[in-house]
Amino acid sequence: MAFKDNRHIYIGLGTMALLMGGAFLAFRLSRSNSKSRTHGRNGIAVDLSVFDSPDMPGSGNCMDRRLIAMLHNLSVKTGYPIFSWINSGARSEAHNRKVGGVRNSSHKMPACKAVDIGASSRSIRNNLVMAARDVGFKRIGVGNTFVHLDVDEGKSQYVAWGYPSGRPAEVNPFV
Repeated sequence: MAFKDNRHIYIGLGTMALLMGGAFLAFRLSRSNSKSRTHGRNGIAVDLSVFDSPDMPGSGNCMDRRLIAMLHNLSVKTGYPIFSWINSGARSEAHNRKVGGVRNSSHKMPACKAVDIGASSRSIRNNLVMAARDVGFKRIGVGNTFVHLDVDEGKSQYVAWGYPSGRPAEVNPFV
């Protein structure tokens, strides 16, 4: 008799438990989906397709995560839309040859440790170079229309160079 008198309480508690469980499950699922769009330990959201080799869609997925974090820091430091200015990221062997890249380019897959960032003026290039040094880049190339940044620790560190290769950098942050 006591159970029949309190049935509405038990039905209410059961319904509430189901709703709370469903809400918790929905919350956990939404958090796991957002993690799939972020990269690096700090959860930086980046569209990796900006790094794709033009002849290999999806190849930007190979990009070094430390490089991505450093590019994010560069974007924050300068206020520039760095990820919108990427000219070259990952490169297939064929694309690297097509653009005249060196044989051991840090852009090439599977390393994917380099980017070229378009820079429309000398002032922007110089700002990028100095800020890149400040966020930890140790390899910087300076062209007439772009800045090359890489994190390839298998190559000389604290170096800056100009393009075409062999030309001194317009600005060298390491001297």
